[in-house]
Amino acid sequence: MVPSFAFIGFGEAGSTVSETLRAAGVERIATYDILFDDAKKGPPLRQRAAKLGVEACGSVADAIAVADIVFSTVVCKSSLPAAEAAAKHLKPSQFYLDFNSISPGLKRQVAAAIEPSGARFVEASVMSNVPGYGHRVPMLLGGKGARDFMALVAPLGFNVKFVQEEIGLASATKMVRSIMMKGMEALYLECMRAASHFGIEQDVLDSVDESIAGRNWTQNCNRVMARTVIHAKRRADEMAQVAETLREIDIDPTMAEATERCLRWCSTLGLKEVYADGLANDYRDVLEKIERATAR
Repeated sequence: MVPSFAFIGFGEAGSTVSETLRAAGVERIATYDILFDDAKKGPPLRQRAAKLGVEACGSVADAIAVADIVFSTVVCKSSLPAAEAAAKHLKPSQFYLDFNSISPGLKRQVAAAIEPSGARFVEASVMSNVPGYGHRVPMLLGGKGARDFMALVAPLGFNVKFVQEEIGLASATKMVRSIMMKGMEALYLECMRAASHFGIEQDVLDSVDESIAGRNWTQNCNRVMARTVIHAKRRADEMAQVAETLREIDIDPTMAEATERCLRWCSTLGLKEVYADGLANDYRDVLEKIERATAR
């Protein structure tokens, strides 16, 4: 049996995963997004759903009514409210998978909100970029429902690894990894803006190439800079959850907070819209756009 799916939230993650699930043979996918009711943002989202063959519903209850698996793909701060809304309508036969990049403590709160419904909760930590992978993005899974979920979706080619039934370790792995991965993005932004001011961009990158062998740092800079300015807000939100993760274990989140601050600043520049139709060719183009935005 091919399971049916519902998505709470139909942004980049929800729509991308829906697209690859449809291509893999899933016939029934429904979704609800609070922005469906927004006069400006709602119509494009609904059109995107229709193009993918996904039913855009008017409520959480309608979206999850006949789904075997419910994915929560909302912004971080909406993870718990989304779970609380869904729990009122979930049934014991359903799976609820939290796809969001949030702290272990918040994952446990989400699981607790779902528990009274009887639905089987699955903790998911997404370990790479969803675009390019869709539902095959590498995921770490936790929770009592994780193994049954894996068995159900096995024919669809999910790339999942079971961690443990106790909630939190899968999320902790993602959060701790992000200290390094998102921190590198913030370092590139700060380093290359300063290098650009002095006109020494390639000199700096060549020096890093020589000091840290094994990677083409110029090529990496091209890739990282473009992705960062496009996804800065979502990644800043994730770093806020990383900082919360560190506070939960009594570690001062010095670097996490600095990274969040850098990415949050980047998200105010409006460059996501500038690069809406594709990535920049190289870091110089990104730096030029950043300087134009800051000069306004």
